[in-house]
Amino acid sequence: MSFGRWRQQARLFAALEMLAQRKSVTEAAVAVGYDSVSAFIEMFRKMLGTTPQMYFRSTQEPVPK
Repeated sequence: MSFGRWRQQARLFAALEMLAQRKSVTEAAVAVGYDSVSAFIEMFRKMLGTTPQMYFRSTQEPVPK
């Protein structure tokens, strides 16, 4: 794995942790070093296949009984 790829994944994992703690997408993007929220969202979408909002919406839905 290249250093760039490793760094991108490390930033993504750090951002996922912040987003799971209900930090805003803007807060997470800035905290992990993105100058642009849209660039962060694009990276997130490329890596995980969806936007941060949709990712956490789908993981927070209650499980049907």
